[in-house]
Amino acid sequence: MPIAEHYDKTAVVLRLSDESGDTEGYQSHIAAVPCHVQPLDDSFSQDMNGNFGKDYLMFCDPKDIQEEDRVILEGIGYRVVGVERYRFRNEDRHMEIRIRRSLD
Repeated sequence: MPIAEHYDKTAVVLRLSDESGDTEGYQSHIAAVPCHVQPLDDSFSQDMNGNFGKDYLMFCDPKDIQEEDRVILEGIGYRVVGVERYRFRNEDRHMEIRIRRSLD
């Protein structure tokens, strides 16, 4: 069964932009990314900055998603903290993206 058959959510991806020249802000980057999300840990943990949050894995088809992008799922914001691409026979098959929902 292909992994894409498990994509039961749709995410919006935002990327940091400074197109105005004066201020930075997140702008829409990808409007709709079909994906599957599952908790990575059962509990909240503390990151290197001292913030508490919970990590999740987001599986999706290969897209232009990078660390520090923002992901919006069902109205909740997450920060992309890790990106891995999985290849088979020299072709990108899917991505595994670690996203973090902060309590702060």
